[in-house]
Amino acid sequence: MIHRRVVAFPVLLGAALFGLARCGSDSNPSPVSPTPVPSTPAPTPTPVQPLACNPAPPPLYGFRLSIRDASGYRKTLAAKPLVTNADDYCGKVGFDPNQSFCATRPDSDPLLAACDAAAVGRAKDTGRPGPTWFYEGGPCTTNTAEQGCENHPSDQFLVIAKGSGEFAACAADAITVDPDGSRCGVIQVPPLP
Repeated sequence: MIHRRVVAFPVLLGAALFGLARCGSDSNPSPVSPTPVPSTPAPTPTPVQPLACNPAPPPLYGFRLSIRDASGYRKTLAAKPLVTNADDYCGKVGFDPNQSFCATRPDSDPLLAACDAAAVGRAKDTGRPGPTWFYEGGPCTTNTAEQGCENHPSDQFLVIAKGSGEFAACAADAITVDPDGSRCGVIQVPPLP
């Protein structure tokens, strides 16, 4: 009987020590599943709408062409569309109500670009809003080194003119033109002295 006690004691003592060793031990932790976080979809950005020209410009009367920057052989020409004063349009947009024609909007008006584009349509060669430019009756070319013109890289109402001669800006064929007006504006650039 003594023998059993001696054998039983080390077995019980070993089991107790093994249990104490495991108590509070992190050697084999149970896996913890993370709590799922519901995903919130990103808000859809509101698309930027182009500004509408209201009131819409009446029929085109023509263009006022000018030399904006004259730096020797190269010049930057600008085209400003002019519209008729139908239904007192000029007075409604901030000009003298008694004039026969006016620009589509004052230069400080945020709707100027949209209204200019509505008045002239899109250029045939670039597809951008603005007039189609011509030199001596022919279309502008890209990166011309000779006399002529090339479209401005970012603004179709401007053109880079090289040398002298006749430059023209014309509205799209679909644009209504006043019977007393003209679809194209013309400027003669004189030769350098």
